[in-house]
Amino acid sequence: MRVWLIEDRNSPEYGHLEAAVQQLAARPGVPLVLLGRSALQPELVQVLRTQGAEIVLAPASALTDERLLPELLELETGVVLSVAPADSERFRLLAECYPLLYIPLRPDADGLWLALAGALAARHRQHQWQSEVRKLQQRLNDRIVIERAKGVLVERLKINEQEAYRRLRVLSRRQRRQIRDIAQSLLDAESLLATEVNGVGGKLLGPDSASAEAS
Repeated sequence: MRVWLIEDRNSPEYGHLEAAVQQLAARPGVPLVLLGRSALQPELVQVLRTQGAEIVLAPASALTDERLLPELLELETGVVLSVAPADSERFRLLAECYPLLYIPLRPDADGLWLALAGALAARHRQHQWQSEVRKLQQRLNDRIVIERAKGVLVERLKINEQEAYRRLRVLSRRQRRQIRDIAQSLLDAESLLATEVNGVGGKLLGPDSASAEAS
């Protein structure tokens, strides 16, 4: 588990989180590495991306620029916030959308470990559902391309949709290419033919060129 600590040197709790992390890292068999620590700053997002941080640990008092917290969460890191109960409401909307967990202002090592493990598990779950969403979106995009290609075949060849799909599938097997790629090639060819029909030498005819052709 790769952890980055955001510090607030002006906080009464300064140093407490780092001490708890160091205690955990010193325990045999605890897979925790403190990658580094720093104040919250704009360049931190790039640093975390380069370091491959999995969890960001921070006191809520360190998040003076709240615009940066969504950027950290968009990195697909887990976030563990040390926060007073009365202040947790300001992070509620983010916690509903991202792997963001709360801990008390002065957690002990065991409580911190449970929160870090929970944030890491939540991060993994988020990765899984995001991967599923991307797969579903790709399948939808592929279906749109295939349906458009079927429409071209139906119009050009005067066949029904079932026959159009069968022809795409046969060509896909024959060329050992995905049916989506076959469909996209057909749409590209259709677009090229449409350009040639409406233009001369690949250049579309406008009003002036149409008049010149007529003369």
